[in-house]
Amino acid sequence: MNRISSGITDVGLKREGNEDAFSADDELGLYVVADGMGGHLAGEVASRVAVDLLGKTYRAWKDAEPGHDHLFGRVDHSLSTEGNYILSGIRLANRVIYEMARSKEEYEGMGTTVAALAVSEDLIIAANVGDSRIYLIRNEGLERLSRDHTIVAEQVEMGVMTEEEADASPMKHILTRNLGSAEDVDAEVFEIEPANGDRFLLFSDGITDLISDEEILAMAIEEESPDALCRNFVNKALKRGGHDNATVICLSLRGMVRPQAGIFTKMGGVLADIFINTNKFFKKFTP
Repeated sequence: MNRISSGITDVGLKREGNEDAFSADDELGLYVVADGMGGHLAGEVASRVAVDLLGKTYRAWKDAEPGHDHLFGRVDHSLSTEGNYILSGIRLANRVIYEMARSKEEYEGMGTTVAALAVSEDLIIAANVGDSRIYLIRNEGLERLSRDHTIVAEQVEMGVMTEEEADASPMKHILTRNLGSAEDVDAEVFEIEPANGDRFLLFSDGITDLISDEEILAMAIEEESPDALCRNFVNKALKRGGHDNATVICLSLRGMVRPQAGIFTKMGGVLADIFINTNKFFKKFTP
């Protein structure tokens, strides 16, 4: 399998600082976008901690192949071993950010979204908390592999609000989940089988607020180069006002001999249950 990716982040036209962070690691097969909140510095710290910790924990656990008792929190048996690595890393990042926010006045109220994609020969793991998104493009169709954790998204799911009403709502950015606001967090985790030619897109809401799903698909079909496509997304967001930081990762999978597969193979809806010794994790992984 050849993984070809590119990522870019832009401060936008309205913000003084960039509270987004991302990482695209083709060797490890891990791609992460985080959108921080809580004001300049605090948001930047939260998003960077989330991205860095996910990378460090995923690499460490993949290399060591630890037993389940060495992971952070209760195992989700509906997920693969690698899926539990991602889930555990998100839980740990949440706990670290939560403790940091409580320990320093300048970090009070800080938090971040996170969208993470782990890619191997046999499995794709997509996980998110908040409203940063992950998309799959397969057979010229667009599938969302993340779930927005916002008040309006939940109202749309319940049938209380339409998509059009949600887009126009002043509450569209109010999150129901993020890393850092509570001691424990539930992450959305989906697992699928990869197929040759699959393409994945990870966005902060500085992109998806200004570019519709239909436009995202059309732009991706028109441009195959991950580097050029990333720049096209950011440029379009800037042309439409650039009101927020804008971050995108584009990934293409090539060189696989595998038939086109169905979308979801496993789903994990998790209830965090963390009662293990956290101090060793803080010492080992905190930047």
